[in-house]
Formats: sequence, C-alpha cells, structure tokens
Amino acid sequence: MTWLERCLLCTCEMTLPSPVMSELSVRPVSALPTEPRAGMDPTLKGIGFYCLALILFVGMGTTAKWLSTIYPVEQVIWGRYFFHVLLIMMLFPTRILSLFRTKRLGLQITRSVVVFMATAFGFTSLSLMPMAQVSAIGYVAPLIVTGLSILILKEKVGPRRLAAVLVGFLGVFVILRPDQADFSWWSLLPLAMAACYATFMIMTRMIRGAAPQMNSLFYTAIVGAVVATIPLPFIWQTPEPWHWLAFAAMGLIGGTGHFLMIRAFEQAEASAIAPFVYTELIWAIAAGMLIFGDMPTPEMLIGAAVIMGSGAYVLYRERKVAGKAA
Repeated sequence: MTWLERCLLCTCEMTLPSPVMSELSVRPVSALPTEPRAGMDPTLKGIGFYCLALILFVGMGTTAKWLSTIYPVEQVIWGRYFFHVLLIMMLFPTRILSLFRTKRLGLQITRSVVVFMATAFGFTSLSLMPMAQVSAIGYVAPLIVTGLSILILKEKVGPRRLAAVLVGFLGVFVILRPDQADFSWWSLLPLAMAACYATFMIMTRMIRGAAPQMNSLFYTAIVGAVVATIPLPFIWQTPEPWHWLAFAAMGLIGGTGHFLMIRAFEQAEASAIAPFVYTELIWAIAAGMLIFGDMPTPEMLIGAAVIMGSGAYVLYRERKVAGKAA
C-alpha cells in the first residue's frame, strides 16, 4: 500500500475531535512493522509526528469555524465531504467502482450516516461554541464506547472502568453547567457528537472484515457527500474565489494530519503516543483565544481535566487487564 493510500484511508473519517480519531487510527496502523532507523529515537519521532498531526486537526477545525461565520454550516459540512470525494476520484480514477464492493451494504451505509451526524453536530458546535469547549467534551467519546461495548458487544467491563466513565460525565456536567440560568440546549451538541462517534466506533468493530478498509472509508466519504448535498439548494451562498481555497484546505489539512498520524504509529508504539492526544486541547485553547477571542473559563478547564483524567484511567485499566490476559 502506498503512502498516499494509507493517508486516504483515514482522511475521510476526519472531523473533530481528534481523541476519537486517535482511537480509530491506533487499531489499524499500530500493527504495521516498525523499522529501526538511524538518527532520532523512533519513539520521539513518532510523538513529534503525532503532536504535529493534532495541531493540523485543530487547524482544520479552526478553518471550519471561520467559514461558518460567513457561510451556512451546512455548506461548510458539504465542502468538507465534497473535496474529499473529489480528491479520491482524482487520485484513484480507475478504482472507483471497486471501492463500492462490500458484504454488508446496509451496515456500511448506516455507519456512514452515523459519522456524518457526528460531523454535523461537531461543525455546528464549532459555529456556536468555543473550540476548546467542543474539544474537551469530545474527549468523552471513548468513555461512551466503554459503556456501549457492554450493551452492544457484550464485553465485560470492570467496576473501576465503569466508575471512571461516570466520573468523566461529571466533567461534562461541570463544563456545560446545565443548572445555570444561561444554559442553552445547543450546548449539548458536542455531547451528541461524541455519542455519534462512539456509536460509529462500535459499528466499525462490527463491520470489520466485511470489506477492505479503503472501501469502508470510501463509503463514509461518498454517503456523507450525498447527504450533505440535500440541503444545499436551499442554503447555498456562492463563495468568494479565495474562500474556495479555504473549503479545499479542510480536506488537505485533514489528509496531511492523518498522514502524520499514520507515520507516528509506524515509528512508535501506541502506548507511548496515546497520552499525547490531550495536547490537542492546548492548541484548541490557543486558536480560540488568538483567532476568535474565546477565553477558557475555570469550569471548562476543571471539567476538561476530569474528563481527560477519566479517559487516561480507563486506558490504564484496559492495558492492565490486557496484560493479565496475555
């Protein structure tokens, strides 16, 4: 598989928050062989690639948030999917028909619609809320996966991990402050985004082996593009010529970010890289402050710390349990 193909395998899944994407990306690429290289320590190089990828993901979210201040968010979502599909068709024109092959068409389409909903919730959240707040709440997605794995996949989860999941949701409560008079129901959109991503991750496990990974990811892109086109005639605003570059940049930035993420997991073990996912919040806060003037509140910082701590503990317990099983 070429570098270009590996990059595109992940690009069509890209939307904030990256904690979810790191979970999706670890599994297929962590098993890739790592070749020893002279010079810089491969682990340090992998961490560097990963942190740079997270910066690019924040850049993609920043672009989407900025575009949503000028154009309808539905049009921004459309641009994210349209330019990705266009990229695939330009780079692999002879393989398009083969990418439609799958053994579970219904599940493929349902899975693609679910991740489209996550994209819609995520981009709408960015248009209404500070980037850092959306990003922090997004870290709850892996915790939701833990709960859904019990209900849907019938996996066994110990009481400690369940307690960590509950504590993580307390962190969401701290950020959203639903007990306050100025609470808006729109504030629940990032939580809906995280729930959709968690469902998507569970369905990704269920569909494993039904089709080559490239085919599954192509379905995500093409279904998203079709659904995003439906409202377009009713909300379309013709972009300024240079704004087209911003629309196209979302796909390019996301693709480059995932290229670096794949390189990261080829250089270093997932266990060494995963903790650095939380550095994304630093860049989200910085971008929000510098570009949009969004200052993080104490409640947001405390809630984010609770969510990240819960997620880190769940990861620790999963590794410990896996180590005992081995």
